[in-house]
Amino acid sequence: MSTNDRKPSMPPRHISAAIAEAGGWLAFDRYMELALYHPEEGYYGSGRARFGEGGDFDTAAETSALFGRALAGQCAEVLAACPDGELVELGPGSGRLAEVVLGELKEAGKLPQRYLLVEPAPGLRAVQRERLGSTHPDLVERLEWVDRLTHERIRGMIIANEVFDALPCTCFRRERGAWLERGVSLGGEQGLRWEDRRADAALERALDGLQAELPWTLPDGYCSEIRLNQDEFVGELAQTLEAGLVLLADYGLPRHELYLAERSEGTLGCHSGQHWHDDPFCRPGREDITAWVDFTAVARAAEAAGLTTAGYTNQAQFLLAAGILELAGSPPTAKDAAELRRLTLPGGMGEAFKFLGLATEGIGAPSGFGGRDLSASLDPARVPERAAEAARA
Repeated sequence: MSTNDRKPSMPPRHISAAIAEAGGWLAFDRYMELALYHPEEGYYGSGRARFGEGGDFDTAAETSALFGRALAGQCAEVLAACPDGELVELGPGSGRLAEVVLGELKEAGKLPQRYLLVEPAPGLRAVQRERLGSTHPDLVERLEWVDRLTHERIRGMIIANEVFDALPCTCFRRERGAWLERGVSLGGEQGLRWEDRRADAALERALDGLQAELPWTLPDGYCSEIRLNQDEFVGELAQTLEAGLVLLADYGLPRHELYLAERSEGTLGCHSGQHWHDDPFCRPGREDITAWVDFTAVARAAEAAGLTTAGYTNQAQFLLAAGILELAGSPPTAKDAAELRRLTLPGGMGEAFKFLGLATEGIGAPSGFGGRDLSASLDPARVPERAAEAARA
């Protein structure tokens, strides 16, 4: 769906007001926060988000119950190492993943003491309550909803499935050797437009550090994204976890692959009605806004907060090592076979989505990381020579 196929609309009043209050220029990360998480007008905050078939986008959990069943096995392994452990799911969406994981663990007799759903949006909470109350009425007492993580410490697993890609990001541009921050101002056909300003000292330091780690120079005109507040969020996760594992599943790349010189337009995009486009000003509050995850930055922040990298691999390798083929049966039904292909084939979900495990001391990697471990790729100092050569070509 091209931008020409979508009708322009004037910006919502809460965004226009925020731009005016900021003096006419609003940093993009603040714009993204308002577009996604404003309690009345945000895409997620209002509960307007639509998942799965007929919605705006599919997640792996919505695509197939096999995904949730495979994750349930990983949860069971971590819970076995954390007696009386709990599960925490960040941004549970429609509640589909929780539904499948709880069902699988119930059948195996390995339920957590509590399943904590971190969901600030009342509308999405209602969807999750209805779904889980209908499918697991006997487990309602184990379910608990909170707006955000508190200072309460837990033992077990924290699941972040497609959460980090929706964290607000700072947009930047390289021009004449200088760093510019991309912000939002009023104007243009849709009422909003990009406006670039000289980056402040904090952003300049972050981008100078990024450039220093790359074996190529980012060219003039290069645009991309960086998450300056991500370290704080990762630190909160580490502080919450007394013992156990944080499991991230998201689309993204190690730093040296994400910031290739030829990826000069960044990864920022929007999802609406099962279509992707790159105009974040088209329908703020009515569609998802996302950017790929820098897994090097996430792992580094976690290690600074006291966690260790238990494993990093792509979705296909993780699910295969977690036993998804065995869960599907032999031979699988036509439906399961089609879902397996979608979840694991290269060129799609199987390769684009990555899994990162971040563990406390004494917690081993779950079996999903027992296949092809790509953790070495997270270290920019170990960039494969062929990647550097490709960038210089």
